[in-house]
Amino acid sequence: MVSRKSSSTGPSTGNHAPRGVALEVALEHKELRELRELLSFWDGHGEPPENQVKLISELRRRMSGEKTVRKRVKFLSKKLVDLLKFFLRGEGYRAELGHVTGSKTFAYLSPFELKAAVNALIKRGFLFEANGQDNGRAKNKLDTFLVPCELGDVLQAFIWDDDRSVEEIFSLRGQLARLVDRGDLDALVGRLLKRELHVADHAEATELLAQKVTVAERLAGVPESYHPLLAVVVQSYGGIGSRTELRKNEKGHGRWNRKELQTALEGNLLGTVRHVSLGEFGIHQFDEMIVLYAEVVEPLRELLGVKEPEISMQRSLGVDLISDISAFLSHVEHNPIKLTLSGKIYRTAVRKLEDQFILTRTSGFSGEWLFQYLYDFCHTQSMIARTDERSVELTIKGRSWDRTPLDTKLTRLLKFSVMNWTASTEPFHGEQLLELYLDRLRELPPGKWVHIDEPAFDARNRYLAALDNLGVRDRFQSRYQFAQQSGMRDPQQLAKALSTWGRERLFLFGLLDVGLLDNRPSAMRLTPLGAKALGVEMPEGEATDDAPLVVNPDFEVILFPNADSYDLITELDHFAERVSSDSAYRYKLTEASIEKAVADGMQAADILRTLSEHSRVEIPQNVIYSIGQWAEKVKFVSHAQVTLLRGRSKEVVDRMLHDEELRRHVVERLSPTALIVSSALPRDELAALLEPLGVFLDESDG
Repeated sequence: MVSRKSSSTGPSTGNHAPRGVALEVALEHKELRELRELLSFWDGHGEPPENQVKLISELRRRMSGEKTVRKRVKFLSKKLVDLLKFFLRGEGYRAELGHVTGSKTFAYLSPFELKAAVNALIKRGFLFEANGQDNGRAKNKLDTFLVPCELGDVLQAFIWDDDRSVEEIFSLRGQLARLVDRGDLDALVGRLLKRELHVADHAEATELLAQKVTVAERLAGVPESYHPLLAVVVQSYGGIGSRTELRKNEKGHGRWNRKELQTALEGNLLGTVRHVSLGEFGIHQFDEMIVLYAEVVEPLRELLGVKEPEISMQRSLGVDLISDISAFLSHVEHNPIKLTLSGKIYRTAVRKLEDQFILTRTSGFSGEWLFQYLYDFCHTQSMIARTDERSVELTIKGRSWDRTPLDTKLTRLLKFSVMNWTASTEPFHGEQLLELYLDRLRELPPGKWVHIDEPAFDARNRYLAALDNLGVRDRFQSRYQFAQQSGMRDPQQLAKALSTWGRERLFLFGLLDVGLLDNRPSAMRLTPLGAKALGVEMPEGEATDDAPLVVNPDFEVILFPNADSYDLITELDHFAERVSSDSAYRYKLTEASIEKAVADGMQAADILRTLSEHSRVEIPQNVIYSIGQWAEKVKFVSHAQVTLLRGRSKEVVDRMLHDEELRRHVVERLSPTALIVSSALPRDELAALLEPLGVFLDESDG
C-alpha cells in the first residue's frame, strides 16, 4: 500500500483491535427520551415506537446504512466533521477529550467551544460517552468518547472522500502529488515497479507510470476476478463507471467489494473506488464510482482485452458540404429567395434546390434540413443578407466563397458548429469540453479507426480532472447561484453528447469518417481533411506521379482521390454533375453543368485547364469541342443603376461634356441630347455642378 503525506489526511492504516463498542450496546445506555431525539434526527418521519427495543432496532438499521449515514453527515459543519475524523483515527474509534485539546488541528478552538462541538456530535448520535461502557475498559477514564464500531466502519468507507480534490480522484498526476512530495517520488515509484530508478518530478513519474509496460506490471496486482468488471468500465464508460449505471446496464457487474477493489486500485496507482459528488460543478453525479485514472485508461484498453472496433461499412463525405454551399450561394445569386411576412423561407424555394444538393443524393440527408443548415450558416457568416423586399441576396463575402482557401472554409464551418453546440446543447461545460475533444482528435493518427466514443471519453476524463484548475465550481456557483440549472448531465451523458457532435457535425464537414456495424456507428477515424482543418501534420506518403483524373470520350470523368484532391473535388463539382462518391468519384460533363459554371463566372479555358492539368491521358477532342460550344451558348448582359440626363437641345449636352468636373461622372452619351450619369452622384450635387453652366434640373422630374 502507498502511504499518504500526512496521517491527518486520511484514515489510519493501523489495525483497529479491539473492535470497539457495538452500536446496540452504545444505544442501550441512552434514555428513552434521548433515543426518540436521535430517531427524529436519523429518520424524521412518523411517530417513534414507544418500545425501547424497537427504538434501538430502528436506530441500528439507519445508523449502519451507508446511504442514510451519508445524508446525515451533510448536516454537520466542517468543524464537526474534522472532529469526528479525529475520533475515527483512534483505537476502537475512541479518544480522550484531552487528546483533542492538545491537537494542533483544533488549537483555534477554546475548551468551551470544543466541548460544545463534542456535545453537538453526541446529540446527533455520532459520538457516545465511553465512560462505563465496553466491559469497564474506559471506566476510570474521564471525558472519553467513541464512535460505535458499525457506524465508524461506515464512516471510514467514505468520510475521507471529500478531502480529495477532483484532480486527485480522476488523475494519476493528482494522486501522486497527494501521496508524496517530489523528494519521495523515487521511493514510491521504485516500490511499485520493484526496481530502483530516478524521476525528476511528478510529471515524469506520471509519464513513466502511464506507459503500457508499467501499467501491465501494476494491473497484475489487481485480482483477476475484477478484470472483467474493469474491462466493462473501460470499454462502455471510458474508465469511469458508477454503481447505479453498472447495476442498471451491465448484468453481473454492479456489485463489488468496495474495500478490496479500492485497496487494489489505489495500491497499484490505477484508480480508486469512492463516492463522488460533482453537483457543485454542475454535473449530475452523486454515487459511488469506479474511477480509473485518466492517464492509464488508454493502455488499459489493450491490456484488458478491449477489442478493436468492428466495421461492416464505412461512410465518408469529404468536401461534399463545401460543394453544396457553393451550389446554394449560386442559387441565391441567380434566384433570390423570397421570405414570408414572418421571415420564414417559402417551401417552394427549398424544393428547387433539394435535388441539386450532393449530400441529398448521395448521403441521405433531408433536403429540407440541409437547406436550413446551409441557410443558417451562410446568414451567420454574412454571405447572404435579407433585403427590405423580403428576399435574400448574395453579399460581397458570399461571392468570394469559391475563392476562399479550403482550410479557411473548414475553420468557419467548425466555429459555426461549436457556437451552435455550446449555445443549444451544452451551454455551461460545452466550450471547454469541445476544446479538449478537438485536442484529443489531434492526437489520433490520421486514418486509424478507434471506437466511436473513445475520444469523447478521454476528453471527458481530462475535463473532470481539471475541474478545479478551470475554476468550474466558482463559475457554476456564480452563474446559477440564484437560478437552478435544469437538466444537469452526468459524466456518461457529457461524453455521449460530445461523441454525437463528432459523428454528426465533424462527419458532415468531412473531418471524420464513420464506421458502421449493423447499421449503427461503431468507429471513427480522422481524415486527411480533418488533419488539415485541425492543424495536424500529415505523414509524408510515397511520392506518385500519377494524375488523379481520367476523362473519357463519353464525357465521364473519374477521379481517384488522394489526400491532396479536396480542392480538385470542389472544382469538379462546379462544372460537372456528381454521379457517385465511392472509392472513386464519378462525374458527368453535361451541357447544363457547363452552362451553369459559365453563368457563375467560369471560362471554358478554366474548365479545360483544370481537366488537362490533372488528367492521366489527353482530353478527347470531342470533349474539348463540346465544352467550347456549350460555353459559347451562354450570353451575358450588363446591369447597372444609372441616372439619365436628357437635354432639350444638343447644345445643352455639349456644354455639360465640356465641364471637366461633371465629365468625370458621365458613363455614356446615348444620343446628341441624352447622357447617362453615375447614380452615385446625388441629385443636389448634380444640380450644384450644372448651375455654373447655366443649366438647371427640371423640378417636374422629381
